[in-house]
Amino acid sequence: MAALKPFLYERPSSLEELSSLLARHSEIVPRYLAGGTDLLVAMRTGKDAPELVVDLKGLPELSGINTSEPGKLWIGALTTIHSLEINETIQTRLPLLFEAARSLGSWQVRNRGTIGGNLANGAPTADMAIPLLALDAELCTWSPAGKRSIPIASFWLGARKTALSPEEIITGIEISLEQGSASIYLKLGPRQAMDIAIVSAAAVIKLDHGLIRKAGIALGGAGPTPLRARAAEAYLQGRPPIAEHIIEAGRLAAKESNPRTSARASREYRLAVIPVLVERAIRSCLKRLEDLEEETLRQRS
Repeated sequence: MAALKPFLYERPSSLEELSSLLARHSEIVPRYLAGGTDLLVAMRTGKDAPELVVDLKGLPELSGINTSEPGKLWIGALTTIHSLEINETIQTRLPLLFEAARSLGSWQVRNRGTIGGNLANGAPTADMAIPLLALDAELCTWSPAGKRSIPIASFWLGARKTALSPEEIITGIEISLEQGSASIYLKLGPRQAMDIAIVSAAAVIKLDHGLIRKAGIALGGAGPTPLRARAAEAYLQGRPPIAEHIIEAGRLAAKESNPRTSARASREYRLAVIPVLVERAIRSCLKRLEDLEEETLRQRS
């Protein structure tokens, strides 16, 4: 393991202080530290040698889960993955995000890793990225130039490349809490836990009078960035949820994909399992909608 190269360390306690220190070190590109589960590993293995590390954990406004705005959920970028998996609103209203959090790494990693860090890392298989993409989340960001909101579909520009400027940070994530939909996150990997996905899929399905009114399908490991299966979604829109249509949606999702061969799996294997995973995700959502309807009828009787 390589010895750490000397670096400057700063821990601001407010965004105003962060702005000042960035101006003070304007000649250096900062590397932001959130949970540290990626950055510190990269530094210790010699893959990254930043001159300036800015620890964001002193910024209280970047933490927490808030439902104060009706129909909206706000998650601070420094919220740990473990906090997501134990949050009641996420467990009941956003099961795909709960399932993704529960599947991410070890218990120790989930207690350190943050949702913002997982997104900013830019990995195409990031467990938080795939469900948030299916949910059409909005990313709230800050930089010395000001604040902005980025639709998550526009966030990833390429392999490990994001829309963030060098000084910009994610401050939070906004998600619409829609009634009457079902969702799921499925992850295929060599092991059931503590592994990076070979392929992952998130689905959000809503029915109206027996027809699919809304379909959100996102894939991890299907290309250089997290992928939204737009053709599959468009095909399902307005159709009954029968086997023929579900199978075709899986086929279309694979057709939209452009995975690569890596140490974990070949391109051919990924293309073969993507339609299977998408079909399973859609069928699981439909089963959850059926169970929800049965539970509602039981409560009324």
